[in-house]
Amino acid sequence: MIGGQRVSPRALLLGTLIAMAAAVVVPYTAYFSATWGYGWGTLPNGPVVIAFVLVAINGLAARLRPAMALTRADVLVIYSILAIAAALIVVHVPYTIGLTAYPFYRARNEFGWDTILPHIPTWLLPRDPETIPWFWEGAPEGVGIPWGDWMVPLTAWAGFALALFVAMLCLGALLSRDWIERQRLTFPLTQIPLAMVGDARNPTVARSAFRLSAFWMGFLPCSILVVFAWLHGVFPAVPALPRDFPIGQNFAGAGLPWSALSDMTVRISPAVIGVMALVPGEVSFSVWAFYLIYRLYLVVCGSFGVPPSGGAVGFAPRAFFQYAGTGGFIVISALALYRSRDAFAAGFRWLLRARSESEDPQAPMTNAAALLGFVLANGFMVWWALQAGLTWWSYGAIMLVFYGSMIGTARLTAAAGLLQHMPPVYPRATVLHMLGARPIGLKSVMGYSLLEMGYMQAPMNFGLNYIMNSYKLFHSGRMRARGFPLGVAIATVGIFAACTFGVLWAGYRYGAINFVCWPVTAVPTCAYRMFSTTLASPETPDNWLRLAMVVGGGVTVLLSWLSANFVSWPLSPIGFVLASVFHTNRDVWANAFLGWLLAAAIRRFGGLRLYRQLLPAFVGLVLGHYLTDAAMSLFCTVVLGARGVTTIVP
Repeated sequence: MIGGQRVSPRALLLGTLIAMAAAVVVPYTAYFSATWGYGWGTLPNGPVVIAFVLVAINGLAARLRPAMALTRADVLVIYSILAIAAALIVVHVPYTIGLTAYPFYRARNEFGWDTILPHIPTWLLPRDPETIPWFWEGAPEGVGIPWGDWMVPLTAWAGFALALFVAMLCLGALLSRDWIERQRLTFPLTQIPLAMVGDARNPTVARSAFRLSAFWMGFLPCSILVVFAWLHGVFPAVPALPRDFPIGQNFAGAGLPWSALSDMTVRISPAVIGVMALVPGEVSFSVWAFYLIYRLYLVVCGSFGVPPSGGAVGFAPRAFFQYAGTGGFIVISALALYRSRDAFAAGFRWLLRARSESEDPQAPMTNAAALLGFVLANGFMVWWALQAGLTWWSYGAIMLVFYGSMIGTARLTAAAGLLQHMPPVYPRATVLHMLGARPIGLKSVMGYSLLEMGYMQAPMNFGLNYIMNSYKLFHSGRMRARGFPLGVAIATVGIFAACTFGVLWAGYRYGAINFVCWPVTAVPTCAYRMFSTTLASPETPDNWLRLAMVVGGGVTVLLSWLSANFVSWPLSPIGFVLASVFHTNRDVWANAFLGWLLAAAIRRFGGLRLYRQLLPAFVGLVLGHYLTDAAMSLFCTVVLGARGVTTIVP
């Protein structure tokens, strides 16, 4: 490995510029033309594809102009910036623009908005409501984007986004050393970019995993499946292997207890199978085993006449299990913070001038700087929330649950590498069902709706996931990470501005009502509908769900203790907290079973040595999925003129 390389200003600048270019283009390609998106989940395909293109170009640059060739450290820095940018490009910017533009447009044609609009902070709404229909329907010929109407609300959203990213960069710096060095979490997803760049100082395709025969054992079969899936989408006569199996339909009309299985589904994804084969066996086993336990629990409840939703019965089996999983998420976060308490203590000692702190050249920043940055960033967010009408304690309540979700999601990403996962219940519903809506107040409930749908709604796309993976990449590459957090904080401003331009340009040019429903339309619809529901019927504390949180926390503590003290214990708490999640049902559980079965069979019949030799094949499954999908998207769009083809990228 290359040792001692620093984060270069060239890499930070190039990564920022590429991310900004993607931020301008993706709103058109993802939301209007529906040809290619930046990705979704903890390993978005956009950064992977762009990093591969850089490595491919770098081989030519190394031959023609060696001085211009990127180093291994440069590519890892660029990849990291592109990955962190996914949170802005895919989630935060389009979501907040939708939240800003939706009220005045819908208020023209729908009743009831006169009771909603007074609760929205005026500085989060456009200045001139008359120009908003142009965003949804397309601007008149010769009329540009009315930037003056958008400047105040988007600046406000950008300020909160920057503070949140600074807080995550600092929190990640406080947690990373303990997670990487002491607890030795595997960070499975970092194996993908590391395999692409290889070990050479100047990465090229010929010096990466592509040179290994085992890699092609995974890449080629997956690539063929993706090609046929694309061709089948364009030319239905071309055969393609099915990937979706709605097995629950077989139980839809059966009545209780079997109707509790009516929503079960299987979606085969080579990328998820490849990642599940890379993670520790107890993790992949637990994911599908606890999912089946959850389904058995619903069937047992159904056998007593209690449907999953509860119906007229006060006890709702599905909600109980979901809140138990959320309680488990909070416990996982609390345990992660407790295990990393020394890093927080070191920062506090420095702030109190009680003791100096030793320097670690590989650390992104000192513990003291990280703690100070975290406190200041959260201080700004508290001020922001107070200006938006939230009380300090109501904001503190939802942020406590939010940080529990964010740290828990990052922990699961580091330990399990799941591509799509999240807490079963989002922070807003958790707080309202624990405390009730009336004590919190309508202003705070509106703030909950806006903050959740803008920043808390997609935990698997939280920046902390990507930040922790980036710190692990730098550690694996023996790089000096100083300067990276500051570079990302500066890049956040440029990426937010570029994506804002991309979304608004596409909207005023083509009309946002012509976009795919998610995210510009569906997200604000959900946010304001939740608030309207609270206005009509305020949430009240639910003792069953309170009990579920306690039970879920206790089960998670027990499973964590058993995993830590008994080497042969097969069940991880990761499977328990994810069992009732939507994405586990649709995208993960069956692929977790196939990935576990594949890895277990190799270890059983070929031993650990053969498993290690075949690790590149699992990476090949992921890259075959992502790279071939991107290539077919480009081919079908440019050569065939096809658009809106459903791909198989998760």
